[in-house]
Amino acid sequence: MIYTQCNGYKPAPLDLNHVKLTPNQNTLVERLAENGHNVWARDRVRQGWTYSIVQDIMNKRNPRLVPYNLLDEKTKKTNRDSVCAAVRTLIGYGYNIEPPDQESRSSRGDKIRVFRAEKSYAVTQGKWYFEFEAMTVGEMRVGWARPCVRADTELGADELAYVFNGFKAQRWHIGNESFGRQWQSGDVVGCMIDLTEMNILFTLNGEMLISDSGSEMAFKDIEIGEAGFIPVCSLGMSQVGRINLGQNVSSLKYFTICGLQEGFEPFAINMKRDITMWFSKSLPQFISVPTDHPILRYVKSSGNGAIFGIITAFYSFSFINTETLNWFVGLRY
Repeated sequence: MIYTQCNGYKPAPLDLNHVKLTPNQNTLVERLAENGHNVWARDRVRQGWTYSIVQDIMNKRNPRLVPYNLLDEKTKKTNRDSVCAAVRTLIGYGYNIEPPDQESRSSRGDKIRVFRAEKSYAVTQGKWYFEFEAMTVGEMRVGWARPCVRADTELGADELAYVFNGFKAQRWHIGNESFGRQWQSGDVVGCMIDLTEMNILFTLNGEMLISDSGSEMAFKDIEIGEAGFIPVCSLGMSQVGRINLGQNVSSLKYFTICGLQEGFEPFAINMKRDITMWFSKSLPQFISVPTDHPILRYVKSSGNGAIFGIITAFYSFSFINTETLNWFVGLRY
Protein backbone atom coordinates (compact mmCIF):
# COMPACT_ATOMS: atom_id res chain seq x y z
CA MET A 1 0.00 0.00 0.00
CA ILE A 2 1.31 3.48 -0.91
CA TYR A 3 1.13 6.01 1.92
CA THR A 4 2.68 9.00 0.14
CA GLN A 5 0.44 12.06 0.19
CA CYS A 6 -0.08 14.45 -2.72
CA ASN A 7 2.17 16.96 -0.95
CA GLY A 8 5.01 14.43 -0.89
CA TYR A 9 4.67 13.48 2.78
CA LYS A 10 5.18 9.76 3.42
CA PRO A 11 4.63 8.65 7.04
CA ALA A 12 7.45 6.35 8.16
CA PRO A 13 6.92 5.27 11.78
CA LEU A 14 9.48 3.14 13.61
CA ASP A 15 9.32 -0.54 12.64
CA LEU A 16 8.24 -2.36 15.81
CA ASN A 17 7.73 -5.84 14.38
CA HIS A 18 10.75 -7.15 16.29
CA VAL A 19 9.61 -5.75 19.67
CA LYS A 20 7.92 -8.35 21.87
CA LEU A 21 6.88 -7.47 25.40
CA THR A 22 7.91 -9.63 28.34
CA PRO A 23 5.32 -10.76 30.94
CA ASN A 24 6.60 -8.03 33.31
CA GLN A 25 6.21 -5.41 30.58
CA ASN A 26 2.67 -6.61 29.82
CA THR A 27 1.90 -6.21 33.53
CA LEU A 28 3.24 -2.67 33.32
CA VAL A 29 0.97 -1.99 30.32
CA GLU A 30 -2.03 -3.10 32.35
CA ARG A 31 -1.08 -0.83 35.26
CA LEU A 32 -0.49 2.14 32.97
CA ALA A 33 -3.82 1.55 31.29
CA GLU A 34 -5.55 1.51 34.67
CA ASN A 35 -3.76 4.66 35.77
CA GLY A 36 -4.66 6.38 32.51
CA HIS A 37 -8.31 5.57 33.15
CA ASN A 38 -8.10 6.94 36.69
CA VAL A 39 -6.51 10.18 35.42
CA TRP A 40 -9.30 10.55 32.84
CA ALA A 41 -11.99 9.83 35.46
CA ARG A 42 -10.49 12.30 37.95
CA ASP A 43 -10.47 15.07 35.34
CA ARG A 44 -14.09 14.34 34.40
CA VAL A 45 -15.21 14.46 38.05
CA ARG A 46 -13.42 17.80 38.45
CA GLN A 47 -15.36 19.08 35.46
CA GLY A 48 -18.65 18.07 37.07
CA TRP A 49 -19.30 14.77 35.28
CA THR A 50 -21.20 12.00 37.07
CA TYR A 51 -21.94 8.33 36.43
CA SER A 52 -24.91 7.22 34.36
CA ILE A 53 -25.87 3.96 32.66
CA VAL A 54 -26.03 5.80 29.33
CA GLN A 55 -23.85 8.65 28.10
CA ASP A 56 -25.42 12.10 28.28
CA ILE A 57 -22.98 14.76 27.09
CA MET A 58 -25.36 17.66 27.68
CA ASN A 59 -25.78 16.75 31.35
CA LYS A 60 -22.17 15.55 31.78
CA ARG A 61 -22.93 11.91 32.49
CA ASN A 62 -20.75 8.98 31.43
CA PRO A 63 -21.09 5.19 31.95
CA ARG A 64 -17.31 4.79 32.14
CA LEU A 65 -16.98 6.67 35.44
CA VAL A 66 -16.43 3.39 37.28
CA PRO A 67 -13.35 1.60 38.67
CA TYR A 68 -11.10 0.18 35.97
CA ASN A 69 -11.96 -3.43 36.77
CA LEU A 70 -15.63 -2.70 36.05
CA LEU A 71 -15.00 -1.30 32.57
CA ASP A 72 -16.18 -3.28 29.58
CA GLU A 73 -13.46 -5.29 27.81
CA LYS A 74 -13.65 -3.21 24.64
CA THR A 75 -12.73 -0.05 26.54
CA LYS A 76 -9.97 -1.84 28.45
CA LYS A 77 -8.51 -3.12 25.19
CA THR A 78 -8.49 0.39 23.71
CA ASN A 79 -6.58 1.66 26.73
CA ARG A 80 -4.13 -1.27 26.61
CA ASP A 81 -3.47 -0.91 22.88
CA SER A 82 -2.64 2.77 23.24
CA VAL A 83 -0.24 2.21 26.15
CA CYS A 84 1.27 -0.90 24.54
CA ALA A 85 2.15 1.07 21.40
CA ALA A 86 3.92 3.69 23.52
CA VAL A 87 5.89 1.08 25.52
CA ARG A 88 6.93 -0.83 22.39
CA THR A 89 8.06 2.44 20.78
CA LEU A 90 10.28 3.25 23.77
CA ILE A 91 11.83 -0.22 23.60
CA GLY A 92 12.26 0.16 19.85
CA TYR A 93 14.33 3.28 20.50
CA GLY A 94 16.54 1.33 22.88
CA TYR A 95 15.11 2.29 26.27
CA ASN A 96 15.12 -0.31 29.04
CA ILE A 97 11.78 -0.83 30.80
CA GLU A 98 12.01 -3.04 33.86
CA PRO A 99 9.91 -3.65 37.00
CA PRO A 100 11.10 -2.00 40.24
CA ASP A 101 12.28 -5.24 41.83
CA GLN A 102 15.63 -6.55 42.99
CA GLU A 103 16.74 -7.34 39.44
CA SER A 104 16.18 -3.78 38.23
CA ARG A 105 18.21 -2.44 41.15
CA SER A 106 21.16 -4.65 40.31
CA SER A 107 24.32 -3.29 38.77
CA ARG A 108 24.47 -2.23 35.16
CA GLY A 109 26.70 -5.23 34.46
CA ASP A 110 23.75 -7.54 35.14
CA LYS A 111 21.74 -5.78 32.42
CA ILE A 112 24.40 -6.18 29.75
CA ARG A 113 25.27 -9.60 28.38
CA VAL A 114 28.71 -10.12 26.83
CA PHE A 115 29.35 -12.71 24.12
CA ARG A 116 32.82 -13.80 23.03
CA ALA A 117 34.42 -16.54 20.98
CA GLU A 118 36.26 -19.39 22.66
CA LYS A 119 39.77 -18.38 23.75
CA SER A 120 41.44 -21.11 21.70
CA TYR A 121 40.33 -19.36 18.48
CA ALA A 122 42.26 -16.16 19.27
CA VAL A 123 44.31 -14.78 16.37
CA THR A 124 47.79 -13.32 16.76
CA GLN A 125 48.69 -12.60 13.14
CA GLY A 126 47.00 -11.88 9.81
CA LYS A 127 44.01 -9.74 8.79
CA TRP A 128 40.56 -10.88 9.91
CA TYR A 129 36.93 -9.92 9.30
CA PHE A 130 33.48 -10.72 10.70
CA GLU A 131 30.04 -9.09 10.58
CA PHE A 132 27.45 -8.08 13.12
CA GLU A 133 23.86 -7.25 12.12
CA ALA A 134 21.98 -4.90 14.46
CA MET A 135 18.43 -6.26 14.55
CA THR A 136 17.46 -3.53 17.03
CA VAL A 137 18.88 -0.03 17.47
CA GLY A 138 19.60 0.05 21.20
CA GLU A 139 22.67 -0.38 23.40
CA MET A 140 25.03 -2.90 21.73
CA ARG A 141 28.77 -2.99 21.16
CA VAL A 142 30.84 -5.10 18.81
CA GLY A 143 34.50 -5.52 17.94
CA TRP A 144 37.61 -7.30 19.13
CA ALA A 145 38.88 -8.14 22.59
CA ARG A 146 41.58 -10.06 24.37
CA PRO A 147 40.49 -13.55 25.45
CA CYS A 148 40.66 -12.52 29.12
CA VAL A 149 37.93 -9.89 28.62
CA ARG A 150 35.95 -9.55 31.84
CA ALA A 151 32.29 -10.54 32.06
CA ASP A 152 31.50 -7.96 34.74
CA THR A 153 32.91 -4.94 32.89
CA GLU A 154 31.34 -3.02 30.01
CA LEU A 155 33.12 -3.71 26.75
CA GLY A 156 35.65 -0.97 26.09
CA ALA A 157 35.55 0.42 29.61
CA ASP A 158 38.99 -1.10 30.25
CA GLU A 159 42.04 -1.93 28.14
CA LEU A 160 40.85 -5.40 27.09
CA ALA A 161 38.38 -4.54 24.31
CA TYR A 162 38.18 -2.34 21.21
CA VAL A 163 34.54 -1.96 20.19
CA PHE A 164 32.06 0.17 18.24
CA ASN A 165 28.74 1.29 19.75
CA GLY A 166 26.35 2.10 16.91
CA PHE A 167 23.58 3.20 19.26
CA LYS A 168 25.56 6.27 20.28
CA ALA A 169 28.08 6.37 17.40
CA GLN A 170 31.07 5.84 19.68
CA ARG A 171 34.28 3.86 19.79
CA TRP A 172 35.19 2.34 23.13
CA HIS A 173 38.61 1.52 24.60
CA ILE A 174 39.37 2.71 28.13
CA GLY A 175 36.47 5.10 27.71
CA ASN A 176 34.71 6.42 24.64
CA GLU A 177 34.99 8.95 21.82
CA SER A 178 32.62 10.03 19.06
CA PHE A 179 33.08 7.82 16.01
CA GLY A 180 31.23 6.95 12.81
CA ARG A 181 27.46 7.25 12.71
CA GLN A 182 24.45 5.63 14.35
CA TRP A 183 23.10 2.36 13.02
CA GLN A 184 19.52 1.56 12.07
CA SER A 185 17.68 -1.75 12.44
CA GLY A 186 19.09 -4.20 9.89
CA ASP A 187 22.42 -2.40 9.43
CA VAL A 188 25.54 -4.57 9.21
CA VAL A 189 28.82 -3.68 10.92
CA GLY A 190 32.02 -5.07 9.42
CA CYS A 191 34.71 -5.63 12.05
CA MET A 192 38.30 -5.81 10.76
CA ILE A 193 41.54 -6.29 12.62
CA ASP A 194 44.93 -5.98 10.93
CA LEU A 195 47.60 -7.63 13.06
CA THR A 196 50.33 -6.63 10.62
CA GLU A 197 49.68 -2.88 10.70
CA MET A 198 48.16 -3.29 14.19
CA ASN A 199 44.92 -1.39 13.70
CA ILE A 200 41.17 -2.00 13.87
CA LEU A 201 38.56 -0.69 11.40
CA PHE A 202 34.76 -0.77 11.21
CA THR A 203 32.35 -0.46 8.31
CA LEU A 204 28.61 0.13 8.22
CA ASN A 205 26.77 -1.47 5.30
CA GLY A 206 30.03 -1.64 3.36
CA GLU A 207 31.06 1.98 3.96
CA MET A 208 34.12 2.74 6.06
CA LEU A 209 33.37 4.51 9.32
CA ILE A 210 35.66 7.44 10.10
CA SER A 211 36.65 9.46 13.13
CA ASP A 212 36.00 13.18 13.63
CA SER A 213 39.50 13.81 12.28
CA GLY A 214 38.72 11.91 9.09
CA SER A 215 40.75 8.78 9.87
CA GLU A 216 39.44 5.38 8.81
CA MET A 217 41.27 3.69 11.68
CA ALA A 218 39.07 3.27 14.71
CA PHE A 219 42.08 2.13 16.75
CA LYS A 220 45.75 2.14 15.79
CA ASP A 221 49.01 0.94 17.29
CA ILE A 222 47.24 -1.81 19.20
CA GLU A 223 49.42 -4.28 21.08
CA ILE A 224 48.96 -7.89 20.01
CA GLY A 225 50.47 -9.58 23.03
CA GLU A 226 50.73 -13.34 23.40
CA ALA A 227 47.00 -13.97 23.82
CA GLY A 228 45.79 -12.31 20.61
CA PHE A 229 42.22 -11.24 19.86
CA ILE A 230 38.75 -12.79 19.50
CA PRO A 231 35.39 -11.44 18.23
CA VAL A 232 33.22 -9.99 20.97
CA CYS A 233 29.89 -8.20 21.35
CA SER A 234 27.54 -7.09 24.10
CA LEU A 235 23.78 -6.62 24.11
CA GLY A 236 21.64 -4.46 26.38
CA MET A 237 18.25 -5.56 27.66
CA SER A 238 15.74 -6.43 24.89
CA GLN A 239 18.37 -5.91 22.17
CA VAL A 240 18.86 -8.35 19.31
CA GLY A 241 22.01 -8.85 17.23
CA ARG A 242 23.29 -11.40 14.76
CA ILE A 243 26.96 -12.29 14.48
CA ASN A 244 28.41 -13.94 11.38
CA LEU A 245 31.98 -15.18 11.72
CA GLY A 246 32.17 -16.26 8.10
CA GLN A 247 32.29 -20.04 8.07
CA ASN A 248 30.15 -19.73 4.95
CA VAL A 249 31.85 -16.87 3.12
CA SER A 250 28.88 -16.29 0.81
CA SER A 251 26.70 -15.47 3.84
CA LEU A 252 28.81 -12.37 4.59
CA LYS A 253 26.96 -9.40 3.11
CA TYR A 254 29.78 -6.90 2.57
CA PHE A 255 32.99 -8.94 2.71
CA THR A 256 33.66 -8.77 -1.03
CA ILE A 257 33.22 -4.98 -0.98
CA CYS A 258 35.35 -3.93 1.96
CA GLY A 259 37.17 -7.00 3.26
CA LEU A 260 38.35 -9.18 0.40
CA GLN A 261 39.81 -6.31 -1.62
CA GLU A 262 41.97 -5.24 1.33
CA GLY A 263 43.33 -8.72 1.97
CA PHE A 264 41.21 -9.64 4.99
CA GLU A 265 39.95 -13.18 5.62
CA PRO A 266 36.71 -14.27 7.34
CA PHE A 267 37.43 -15.14 10.95
CA ALA A 268 36.00 -18.66 10.57
CA ILE A 269 37.43 -19.39 7.14
CA ASN A 270 38.01 -23.12 6.48
CA MET A 271 36.66 -24.11 9.90
CA LYS A 272 34.52 -27.22 9.64
CA ARG A 273 33.22 -27.31 13.21
CA ASP A 274 30.92 -24.77 14.80
CA ILE A 275 32.75 -22.35 17.04
CA THR A 276 32.10 -22.24 20.77
CA MET A 277 30.72 -18.95 22.07
CA TRP A 278 30.72 -17.92 25.71
CA PHE A 279 28.29 -15.48 27.31
CA SER A 280 28.19 -13.73 30.65
CA LYS A 281 25.47 -14.56 33.13
CA SER A 282 25.02 -13.77 36.78
CA LEU A 283 24.69 -17.09 38.60
CA PRO A 284 25.88 -18.51 41.93
CA GLN A 285 29.27 -20.15 41.80
CA PHE A 286 31.27 -22.15 44.33
CA ILE A 287 34.78 -20.92 45.08
CA SER A 288 37.46 -21.90 47.54
CA VAL A 289 36.93 -20.46 51.00
CA PRO A 290 40.01 -19.05 52.76
CA THR A 291 40.52 -20.49 56.23
CA ASP A 292 40.90 -16.99 57.68
CA HIS A 293 37.86 -15.41 55.95
CA PRO A 294 36.30 -12.73 58.24
CA ILE A 295 32.69 -13.69 57.39
CA LEU A 296 32.65 -17.25 56.12
CA ARG A 297 33.48 -20.15 58.40
CA TYR A 298 34.43 -23.50 56.91
CA VAL A 299 33.90 -26.60 59.04
CA LYS A 300 35.03 -30.06 57.95
CA SER A 301 33.13 -33.14 59.03
CA SER A 302 33.64 -36.68 57.77
CA GLY A 303 30.93 -39.23 57.21
CA ASN A 304 30.65 -42.35 55.07
CA GLY A 305 34.19 -41.76 53.87
CA ALA A 306 33.40 -38.31 52.45
CA ILE A 307 34.29 -34.84 53.65
CA PHE A 308 31.63 -32.13 53.64
CA GLY A 309 32.13 -28.40 53.87
CA ILE A 310 29.56 -26.30 55.72
CA ILE A 311 29.44 -22.60 54.85
CA THR A 312 27.81 -20.24 57.34
CA ALA A 313 27.03 -17.52 54.75
CA PHE A 314 26.21 -17.42 51.06
CA TYR A 315 27.51 -15.21 48.24
CA SER A 316 26.59 -14.82 44.58
CA PHE A 317 29.32 -14.38 42.02
CA SER A 318 29.28 -13.37 38.38
CA PHE A 319 30.80 -15.91 36.03
CA ILE A 320 30.90 -16.87 32.36
CA ASN A 321 28.65 -19.71 31.24
CA THR A 322 29.35 -21.63 28.03
CA GLU A 323 26.99 -22.48 25.22
CA THR A 324 27.74 -23.74 21.71
CA LEU A 325 26.15 -21.61 18.99
CA ASN A 326 26.17 -21.75 15.20
CA TRP A 327 28.48 -19.52 13.17
CA PHE A 328 25.52 -17.57 11.90
CA VAL A 329 23.66 -17.01 15.11
CA GLY A 330 21.05 -14.64 16.51
CA LEU A 331 21.85 -13.39 19.99
CA ARG A 332 18.96 -12.32 22.19
CA TYR A 333 17.95 -12.27 25.81
